[in-house]
Amino acid sequence: MTSSQEVLQRIARRLRQERQGRGLSQAALAERSGVSPRMLALIEKAETNPSIATLAEIAAALGLGFGDLVGGEAGAAARVIPPGEFATMWQSDSGSARLIASGGRAELWDWALAAGARYDASPDPAGTVEMIWVLEGTLVLEVDGTTLAAPAGYALRLASDRPYAYRVEGGPVRFVKVVSPGGR
Repeated sequence: MTSSQEVLQRIARRLRQERQGRGLSQAALAERSGVSPRMLALIEKAETNPSIATLAEIAAALGLGFGDLVGGEAGAAARVIPPGEFATMWQSDSGSARLIASGGRAELWDWALAAGARYDASPDPAGTVEMIWVLEGTLVLEVDGTTLAAPAGYALRLASDRPYAYRVEGGPVRFVKVVSPGGR
């Protein structure tokens, strides 16, 4: 598995490359993204571990998908992606989220949540859709005042351009999801 420092360095290089390629200063990108210039400078130096939401804001301001900013190098039309290239984007005692692969605008994620865990997500860019397949346990999704429970083997479709939360009732949950930003 890729170390967190390697992931941060990859994000730093990619962010700097994309920002400079568009002729943007850190201040200009800060204004576009709503992320402070100080935070952008720390990310470009790989000196902070930004949240998934912060990286999504930066990617959107650059006109990129999240995976385009944080994923591995594009390369050939087809390739095997070894587990060492999977990027752990969030990890705590409550669980983890790994970006497995990205291409075009789609991202493939592997999530694990501990018993009783909750993950409150910030809205994704307008038109973004998540397709989730629950592999283990029961995933509870809260969105727009509605609660949906999907046991192992079931799938969910979520318009994630609004606040939502993943919650676990009972034992641990594992799921994979494909995130597809819309409107770009």
